Amino acid sequence: MKILDKITAIAFMLGMSLASCESPDYETGRTPEVNGLMNVIIKIPGNPTEYAATKKGPYAEGEEITVKVPTTDEEPLDVSRLICTVSLEHNCYMERPMAGEADFTQPMSVTVIDALGNRHNNTIKVLPTPPKTKFSKLWEKSNTELVIASQTNSGIAIYGDFLVVQEYDGSVYFYDKNTGEVVKTIPAANTFMVKARVDDGGHLITNRVNVYRAGFMVYCYSEEKGWEYPILNYKADDGCPEDLGYNMNVIGDITSGTAYIYATCSRGMSIYYWKMQDGRLVTPENQPITLRYGPAGSDWTSAASVQRASLADDSEHYIAYTKWAGGNNDDAKLKAKFDIFTPSMEVTSLNDANHEYRILGFNVLDVENDQYLILNDQGIGVYSEGFSYLKVFDITDRSKMELKPDDDGYDNFCLFTGELTTGWIVNYSAWGDVAVSKVATSTGYDIYMAKTIVGSDKDQTRVAMYKMTYYRQ
Repeated sequence: MKILDKITAIAFMLGMSLASCESPDYETGRTPEVNGLMNVIIKIPGNPTEYAATKKGPYAEGEEITVKVPTTDEEPLDVSRLICTVSLEHNCYMERPMAGEADFTQPMSVTVIDALGNRHNNTIKVLPTPPKTKFSKLWEKSNTELVIASQTNSGIAIYGDFLVVQEYDGSVYFYDKNTGEVVKTIPAANTFMVKARVDDGGHLITNRVNVYRAGFMVYCYSEEKGWEYPILNYKADDGCPEDLGYNMNVIGDITSGTAYIYATCSRGMSIYYWKMQDGRLVTPENQPITLRYGPAGSDWTSAASVQRASLADDSEHYIAYTKWAGGNNDDAKLKAKFDIFTPSMEVTSLNDANHEYRILGFNVLDVENDQYLILNDQGIGVYSEGFSYLKVFDITDRSKMELKPDDDGYDNFCLFTGELTTGWIVNYSAWGDVAVSKVATSTGYDIYMAKTIVGSDKDQTRVAMYKMTYYRQ
């Protein structure tokens, strides 16, 4: 009897439950399920990746719901064969349920019936969307092919439609940035010129390194006047450190508003910089502001690359430095570092598993709400030889800088690695450079990225130009 009593009780409870499903009874204060459609998911047949609508529900009456699905020139998206699934609020249902593959050549109209019997009408549109970034190699040439007198390409810059190469203690060469074809050659501003840069106002700038007591000097070029008088002249007799200027960088427009000029030596732990305002130095030529980068721990052995993040007084800085001094010493403590540091010396470091032993140059580029690190690095061997790479990292999320090549999500962090075709290059001076230029397009930006590496002869020294196409999402 007890067993029969239990069965009867269970049956009674089940009956009550079924009855409640058939006739919803909303409690006082309870919100009925009247929103209907809450989300849309699109999948490509045979691909497990899901692409959600750009906006989650609830949706307004008649609102068009957009789902962006990746497409490329190599594998264009077939919008006529897609799988669509939807998320509905409880007690709501679709008038025509989704089943199998669907054709989204035109936006699809859908109707959802809510818990009270109301009809909600929307359209679902699939928008084929290129990936955010796409990379291509435009050209690569040796100094022999570029008709440069020596192998020492010490500095490069992208100046309008030109790639400009500053030959160390030599001439300045202009090339078509898209093809590498020779355009013209002009004399350098002075002897011992080493780097080439373009400021935020589009001015071409080069600098002299303080060797043989030449002093650190910075010149500006104009098409009409050629090399104008130096905008900065820090003389050896005024205390200019030896080798100052082996690396140099500029932020701002040196002719208008605020600008800064940065320089480093081929050894030490110090960064030197000058502030400019409306074309004039605020910082005296012979009294640069000196910033000692203590986190390096000991002297770097080739001139560190430094980039100021912004013109704000409390700006962050980016720095790359190398301590390796040659030979077959591959001590991890001497491997190059890339750091981001604040004025209070809070440091965020790139995991050094992401690059080779020597960082030869870099550029951090802001593109709308994204930030990219473009890196020029090279391995080492007994004779200072190694492969040279241009790498692009998405560092918008700083936490990703901790990732290593085998970690999950690495493909969304290290976006591109390009290798020079010459293979091993002997680079005794650890010389190399990076130049970056951003050009707006109707769909986003074309970002030109050039790199150079100095080899043991004119055939080994290489210049390569890449393009990153950035599609606004």
